[in-house]
Amino acid sequence: MKMKYCCGKPSAVMVAFFLLLFTSCDMFEYSPYEVRLQPEDRKINEQHIARIQNLKISPADTLRVALTADTQGFYADNDDMVNHLNRRHDVAFVLHGGDITDYGLLKEFGWVHRSLKRLAVPYVAVIGNHDAVGNGQQVYKAMFGEFDFTFSVAGNKFIFLNTNYLEFDQQAPDLNWLEEQLQDRESYTNVFVVSHIPPNSPEFGAHNKERYQHLLKKYNVSLSIHGHTHSYDYYKLEEEGINHLNVASTDNREYMVMQIVGDKYQLERIHF
Repeated sequence: MKMKYCCGKPSAVMVAFFLLLFTSCDMFEYSPYEVRLQPEDRKINEQHIARIQNLKISPADTLRVALTADTQGFYADNDDMVNHLNRRHDVAFVLHGGDITDYGLLKEFGWVHRSLKRLAVPYVAVIGNHDAVGNGQQVYKAMFGEFDFTFSVAGNKFIFLNTNYLEFDQQAPDLNWLEEQLQDRESYTNVFVVSHIPPNSPEFGAHNKERYQHLLKKYNVSLSIHGHTHSYDYYKLEEEGINHLNVASTDNREYMVMQIVGDKYQLERIHF
């Protein structure tokens, strides 16, 4: 039996269908692991650091910085935090301590960024261990930029360090790079190190803990700031060591505000 083919003109419905199919490709997600971004959603850290530096904050000014972490999946809480922060008029920018996402998927990065970009001020985010799973490393790099980076404002240097030891095949943290960034410590009133996994976690790499503490003390780092634990803690790992801060996750309905005046800082827990 022979198959018969219709050689007539295609119907208007068929034409409309194929036009929709081929002109609306951007409506479809081909894979959850793809990395397709709008230009404004690329290199977010670089864009927002430029905004911070354009604020022209003086070293004589009181600088207030909000600290958050672990926004992974807490979408309603994230929105409430953004709304709460936007009602303030004293915070210059926000630092995110990592775990933007749960599974490192582009969609998750996009959902959280859609919330955080409503902030009236810039935000800068370090990579967390959950952000580094799947193809999350590729997404973070395209969307936020380098894993290790720094910026300075008003006499304060902020060093962002990738401490996701397991997810980066034990090649993180790069403590040689950290020491290079600390070489100019005397040029700054304060130096803050921001990373996701704190050094007292086995996920930091046990052999890295001692050297990290040594570098903090050697260069008189002002504060070591982390996420990961999902709960607030302020502590020292050594009696004469440097202070560490763990910032709670957003489902705890809190963030921190760090007020910096000269070479002193104060921390306040803000509940929303």
